[in-house]
Amino acid sequence: MAGLTNLPPELLHTILSYVDIEDLARISVTCRCLSNFVKGNNALCRAVYLRHFDEPRVRDLNFEQELRDVLALKSLLSPKDSPTRARKTQRRIPFVYNTVTRLLNHAVAVPAPGTTTATTSNSDSDNSSTKHDDPSASSNPSTTRPSRAQTFPHSRNAAFLTALFAPDSARSDFLTHSWLFERGRHLKLIDYGGTSTSTSTSDSDSDSGEEGGEDEEEPRSTASSLRRRRRRRKVVDDEHDEHGLLLLRRPKRARAEDQMSAKLHCLYGWGLGLDDGLGDPGGAAAAADGEARKRAVWAARQGGGAYSLACSKVYDMREYTRGSRWGPFLEGDSGDGDGGGDGVRVDWEKVEAIMMVLGTNIRAKGLERFPIFLHFWGKPFAGTWAQSYIPWSRDRELGRKKEVRELDREDPYGATGCWLRVVSFLDYHDFYHFNFPSVDGLPPDVPRPPLDEGQATRLILMRMRVKNVEPPGPGDHPDYPVTHFGGFSRALDGSWDDNADAVIRGTVRVTPEGDVHWTSYSVYNGEERWKSEGVQVGGIRSARGVVGTWFDKDFNPEGPLGPTAFWKISDRESQLADGPQVLLEDLFPLIADDMDEELDDEGEESGDEFVLQGLDPFGPDWTEYELDDELDGLYYFDDEDVFEADDLEAHLGGPGEDDEEEEEGNDDDEGPGLQT
Repeated sequence: MAGLTNLPPELLHTILSYVDIEDLARISVTCRCLSNFVKGNNALCRAVYLRHFDEPRVRDLNFEQELRDVLALKSLLSPKDSPTRARKTQRRIPFVYNTVTRLLNHAVAVPAPGTTTATTSNSDSDNSSTKHDDPSASSNPSTTRPSRAQTFPHSRNAAFLTALFAPDSARSDFLTHSWLFERGRHLKLIDYGGTSTSTSTSDSDSDSGEEGGEDEEEPRSTASSLRRRRRRRKVVDDEHDEHGLLLLRRPKRARAEDQMSAKLHCLYGWGLGLDDGLGDPGGAAAAADGEARKRAVWAARQGGGAYSLACSKVYDMREYTRGSRWGPFLEGDSGDGDGGGDGVRVDWEKVEAIMMVLGTNIRAKGLERFPIFLHFWGKPFAGTWAQSYIPWSRDRELGRKKEVRELDREDPYGATGCWLRVVSFLDYHDFYHFNFPSVDGLPPDVPRPPLDEGQATRLILMRMRVKNVEPPGPGDHPDYPVTHFGGFSRALDGSWDDNADAVIRGTVRVTPEGDVHWTSYSVYNGEERWKSEGVQVGGIRSARGVVGTWFDKDFNPEGPLGPTAFWKISDRESQLADGPQVLLEDLFPLIADDMDEELDDEGEESGDEFVLQGLDPFGPDWTEYELDDELDGLYYFDDEDVFEADDLEAHLGGPGEDDEEEEEGNDDDEGPGLQT
């Protein structure tokens, strides 16, 4: 029998292509013959890679290096007990960030409607925002959703990362090193009376925000090193706020490692299940347990938790300037006020705080039991990569082919369709008292105290349509156009409000760093009132959607403002005759699937009662309707006024020429605006 080293290269290649990644590394050191065969063999490394991960969208990838990085990542994220672990892992944040984002960049891509292949990228940028018209694609995944409510495909890359970050130590080491979590750790070192407790060397060192921080193996006890450490963690000596909390100054400039850790947290998802009282972020059973959910939200809202610190950051008016466009962006040139001008840079620490606030509010409202929310706010790495959105519409499900408009073909962002939006806000009395206390002696670089006031959360359905696509401006990424969209929206849980409906307009563009920047306006009776700025987590056409802020369009220095997020749920575009009831047609099928099983368990007699109770968080439009037919018969409403809502003939306002198919008689119609 021939030995392994005596086999022809073709057979040896086939055999070794079935080994695990760790075993391939071990085989390469067993003997010189196998070492020579494995090292530099990119074809073999590619075969091993593709047995464990999605096929990348790039052609000239160094698969041998990719496997090395995967092994190093697994080693770093594996649970280990070491007194120097915190200091060592802090130095490795850039490597973990680059490897994780690269794996997500290489995750399975879904072709846009009207195309037959996925897109290809030759860039390893943060978002891997790819050319939407490149026909050379290597992967062509199924375009059918696993369920109506899950708008992204299964990805082996995302599943691999989910397993890697399953240990608490992995999430704690690399997802909690933004300045928000640093402040939280610092506050836990003292009691609320202001008496400092003893701090360990490990705790002090863990606050370092620079790559290559202090390490026992590399002692740096020089005077310059001590000065750097003092600058990194500046505490106002002997100063406390009115609550007795020792004041911790914000860094003057965003630290690279802090931003990387915050972005990793955003890609992972809002609930880390560590010390935030939120439990396992992937636990659907826990989300369905009302008492467990209430306990988790109560714990999250305590003054020492990360949630209250995130609320403080999100609602602090001092965090919003024209230089940051009042959005989740770092301070810079204010530009032209409409998203253009000099390119913006995303403040991932602000995005992280917004995500934490909205995630907790969604759970408090009981929405996480619906998969359309659970898939995005309760699961790790849920569609947080470019081109992960799977289109869905009635025509697609019934196998009908529908011609894609030329404007939609030109739009790489997939703006046309129905989007589900969440908006949170404080009672204005609480908001004003928090930002403008009677005695305010806080220095501008010291954050306000933790905020644990209750918030209102509103659900909104938006129907949007591309109006115009134009070349990029001087502050945009040169490879991607600027898309203008228009449409209308309706609040699901506030139809009694005069501000329940709105005309909306806005733009989508790509920043010079490759992030997808959304700007939108809510129009009341023809007049703009609210403005939103956001960033799409994951890149172009990511299923995860947009996270950002809303505020007065005139930048009122007294507010109000708050967090918002929206993600795409279907591709049915708006028509001039569409009323608010048609918006419900987009959402109901996505939540009805999961009611079928529970209806079977409850029995036919209790079916109506179950549906009404289950839809209660979505507002009176849902619960007032009496179900006369079986649930399956209500999947599609064919534009009927089944919810007895007032018709809204909202013209699609916004930049660009009117579409030829619009009726002349509707040109002057205007709908009421979107409330927040």
